[in-house]
Amino acid sequence: MRRPTRLSSSEGRVVGAGLVLAGLFFGGMTAKDMGYANGHRGDAGTPTIQDCRTQFDRAGSSRHRHARPVVSCTGTFRGDREDRNGREDRNGREDRNDRNGRDGSTVEDATVETGAKFEPGKQLAVQKTDHKVVLIDEQWIWRSLAIVCVSLCALVAGVFCLLTGFGARRGPVFRDAWRRVPGGTAVRAALAGTGGLAALGAGAALLVDGIV
Repeated sequence: MRRPTRLSSSEGRVVGAGLVLAGLFFGGMTAKDMGYANGHRGDAGTPTIQDCRTQFDRAGSSRHRHARPVVSCTGTFRGDREDRNGREDRNGREDRNDRNGRDGSTVEDATVETGAKFEPGKQLAVQKTDHKVVLIDEQWIWRSLAIVCVSLCALVAGVFCLLTGFGARRGPVFRDAWRRVPGGTAVRAALAGTGGLAALGAGAALLVDGIV
């Protein structure tokens, strides 16, 4: 009679492990990218807009799919560190770092998602990452913060499932699982406090993102 309970607890812990891994991955990657906003990562620069276009990405579930407009602009990116631009070696060939767009170099046909169309010749303040050019604005910051908070919620939920086996189809209900949390009141308070603050942070970030 105990075997189904053990199996259901194992299923709940598998769900918890998945939530923990997802929270760590998405939260860690987003928190890492937030270093571009304060200049700790990437190369700051200015692209001169040449052309803007709108594409429609399919989003939503299979029953409720809708086209989401994505506006991107293409232009010539020039890094802020102009003292290293146009460096050439003895053979008159451009330095490899300059060709890759690092250390104040120029990148032709750099594409960045802007959210709005701009006239040709417009200059924008952006950050060049290892893979793309990113427009760091208030919406980008608030959306990134919301993703970090949601990832933290997933992490807390995953820890809860790992500790109690909650989440399986035949596993314990939430009330019984909450009482079974190892560590008693202190651990329950830590989980509830962390999850509650993360949920409030995600809601506030999404609200501000909608207003901005």
